[in-house]
Amino acid sequence: MKKARIIGVLLAGVMAVTGVPEIAEPLTVSVSAASKLAAPANIKTVVSTAGTDVQITWDKVKGADGYRVYVYDTKTKKYKEYKTVTATKCVVKGLKIGSTCKFQIAALVKSGKKYEVQAKTLAQSVKMQLPAPTNCKATASATSVKLSWSKVKNASAYRIYAYNSSTGKYVTYKNVAGTSYTVKGLKAGTYKFKVAALYKSGKKYTAQKQSGVITAKVIDYNKMPAKAHTSGYKYGSTIYPFKHDIEYMKDLNSDFIGWLTIADTPIDQPVVQAKNNTFYLEHDFYGRYDYSKVGTTFADYHVPVTSTLRPDNLVIYGHNIRTGVGLAKITNYYPARYGSLNFYLKHPTIKYESAYGGQSNYVVFAGMFVNTEQKHGQVFNYYKFRNFSSESQFYQYFEQVFDRSVFYNPDLDIKYGDKFLTLSTCYYPMGAEIDTRFVVFARELRKGETSVSTVNAYTNKSPLYFDYYYKVNGGSWKGRNWSESLMQGYSAWKKKNS
Repeated sequence: MKKARIIGVLLAGVMAVTGVPEIAEPLTVSVSAASKLAAPANIKTVVSTAGTDVQITWDKVKGADGYRVYVYDTKTKKYKEYKTVTATKCVVKGLKIGSTCKFQIAALVKSGKKYEVQAKTLAQSVKMQLPAPTNCKATASATSVKLSWSKVKNASAYRIYAYNSSTGKYVTYKNVAGTSYTVKGLKAGTYKFKVAALYKSGKKYTAQKQSGVITAKVIDYNKMPAKAHTSGYKYGSTIYPFKHDIEYMKDLNSDFIGWLTIADTPIDQPVVQAKNNTFYLEHDFYGRYDYSKVGTTFADYHVPVTSTLRPDNLVIYGHNIRTGVGLAKITNYYPARYGSLNFYLKHPTIKYESAYGGQSNYVVFAGMFVNTEQKHGQVFNYYKFRNFSSESQFYQYFEQVFDRSVFYNPDLDIKYGDKFLTLSTCYYPMGAEIDTRFVVFARELRKGETSVSTVNAYTNKSPLYFDYYYKVNGGSWKGRNWSESLMQGYSAWKKKNS
C-alpha cells in the first residue's frame, strides 16, 4: 500500500497548487487484490485393470486447502463438478470401456465454510482401455508355437498380432476366445507376437492395449548335430541300442538314473532325469527331437538323484501312448476302465533299479484320477511332495491320496519313513480338452518283506473326484471312507492334532 499512499500525496500537492482546498489526510487508492493459486501440475492417470475406473494424481499446490475435480459430460457438453478432495488424488469410477474421460482439476482455498475455486488445469483426457495381457509366454516346438497369457478382466476375446518382417509392423493374425493359442505350420526361425484384449460393444470388437513382444524360436532339430541339442547322451549322432544293462545305459546317457519294470507289460524301460521337466517330454533317449511326441520316461528334476541322494517320493512321468509305450499301462490300475481290479491283482509290484546301485521292489497301494486345471475343480498337486519334512506333512499328504484312491488294500499299510514311487501319465477319458492324469502310488517293500497279499483288495465306490467329473457323471463325494489302519500312527497323530 506504500505506492498508493505516495500517489495520494502527489495528488494532494497538485490540488493545493491549483487552489483546491488541502485534504487533511492523504488520499489512498487500493490497487492490490488476492492473486489466485496456480492450477495443479504434473497430472498422471492410471486406468484400473477392469478398464472402468481411473485414478488421477497431481502435485500439491502450496496454499491449497483442497482440490476439485471436474468431469466432462458428453450430454450437456459441459464440465461438471465430480468430487472435492483434500488429498492430491481422486478416482473417477463407472466409466465406459473405450470412452475418453476428459477432466479438469482446480485448487481450492477455504473461506469460512466455503471453498473458493482457484485456477483450473487445461482440459486433460485419458482413454479408458483394458490393460495389456500379462504373463505372456511362448513355447516352441519343431513346427509350432504355443502362446499363452493371463486372463484380462472384462475382456470379451483376445487378438494375436504377428510381426511382418517385410513391413516392419505387427499385423492382426487371429482373434481367439481363450487365453492360449497354438500357431502351427511354422518353419525354423524366430517369430515375434503381441497380444491384446478385445472389448465387445454391440457387435463390434475393439482392441485394447497390446502386450510387449513375445519372442519364440522354432528349431529344426533334424538339421542340428545331436550334440547341439542333446541333454546327457554321450555319442552324438551315433545311435546305440537299449540294453537292460545299468552300466551300459549309464555310459550312453549321463541323464540315465534307473530302469523301471512292471512285469508282463511294455513298462520295461530306462528312466532319465534332466535339469527341467520339459526336455524329455519331446526328446528321445538320444536327445533327438521326437516329432511323434513319445518322449522318454523321466523323473521329476527338483530333487536330483545321485549316488548319495534320492527323494522320499520319487515322482516319474511318462506319456500315455496308444502302443503302450511310456506309462500308458498304469491306467489299467483304474477299475472304472475295465470294471475290475484284475490288473492290480496281477501286477501289484513295480521294480526299480537305480543307476547308482541297488534294486527296489515297490508294492502298489493307491491310484487316482485327477484334474490339473482349477476351472474344472480343486487341484491336488500330488507331484509337489517329494520329501516329507515332518509326520504332519506326511499324513496330510496321504490323507488326500487315500481320499482320491480308486481302490484299497487293507493288507498293505504305509508309515512315516517309508520310501515311495509315484507314476504319473496323461489320461483323457473325458476328452482332450479336459486335462487329467492317472497316478499310481507304490511303497518300497520294507526289510524282511518279500511280498504283500492282495486278496482283500477292493474298489472304492466313492473316491473324491473333481467338480467337472460330477457335473458330467452326476453324484458327489460321500466323504472319507478308508480305514485309518492304512497309515501306521495316523490315529494317534490325528487325535493329538484334533
